[in-house]
Amino acid sequence: MPAIATIDHAPSLSAEQEIIRRLTVAASPAEIRLLSAIYVSLKTHPCVVLSGRAGAGKAVLVQHLAATIIGQTPGQLIRIGSSHWANHSGQREYYRDLHTRFGDSQLNEVLSEAQSPQGAGKLYLVLFNGLAPDELFHYLHKRLQLLPVSTPPVAPTAPPPTNVWFIATFHQSHRLSVRDTQVLAHAHQINVTAYRRSLPSLPPPPVGLQRTVIRDSLHDVVAARDRLRTVFGSTQLPQLSPSAHIAGFLRWYGLTPDTTLDSDMWLFLANSFDRHGHGLFDTDVYRNLQIAYDLRMVQRIMAQLDPANAALRPELARAVGC
Repeated sequence: MPAIATIDHAPSLSAEQEIIRRLTVAASPAEIRLLSAIYVSLKTHPCVVLSGRAGAGKAVLVQHLAATIIGQTPGQLIRIGSSHWANHSGQREYYRDLHTRFGDSQLNEVLSEAQSPQGAGKLYLVLFNGLAPDELFHYLHKRLQLLPVSTPPVAPTAPPPTNVWFIATFHQSHRLSVRDTQVLAHAHQINVTAYRRSLPSLPPPPVGLQRTVIRDSLHDVVAARDRLRTVFGSTQLPQLSPSAHIAGFLRWYGLTPDTTLDSDMWLFLANSFDRHGHGLFDTDVYRNLQIAYDLRMVQRIMAQLDPANAALRPELARAVGC
């Protein structure tokens, strides 16, 4: 493939390297790691949950991602908000139901457009902004069936098109039900402690960038193994274990990591490389693999963390450089 070139960067960059470059303009090292982790997570799983305190800058972060990949094109960043405003009404249930039906209508519209001939090659970002756990459950499980939650059973639907990414912002609570914990455990959850409030000034994205992102995102384990085999020249990956500083942190707090090399981990590791074998976290392929492994392992720990230990989330994020 010919490299995509714009006026202000080297023509040797691949399309995905250009995305990372645009994402990380004037960013701190922690912001670079955070933005890259969100991008790789969305390539791997169609929905990412950004958790953290209210006011941490989660919605601004999503706007930054949208400006990087889709620019200012109208209709490709869709915001579906929470119905918490209805709690102050005397007709709370009526307005909540009305708000949910409006959100469902927005969702139906974007799914229909993404599957139409006009939507081919376009990437759509749906932001579920500041949702409560029951609202997350409605959209992610009942409507989209993105989570392997068995109860309550819902009628099967077609999977959402691969050119739609879903990002939910969730204000972390100390009072989570068993079901809410289960929902978050099956999502790609990333903790956001603080994010800069002003968006960088970016030129429009290069033509064809969205189409490249859609094409190069891996969702098949066989294709993921093939990509990693191309990078490392072998069917066997290098020996993987938590980095020394991560392992020490986990021992200190008595946390047991899930180190299973399952389909989810294969896909995340493979998506941390572009189709040409360039690392998206680091130029050294072995270092890139280790960073990706640590990030996904810490994501799993965060998802299963006891609400009583919620204060460890920022510490875990810092441990992996976010």
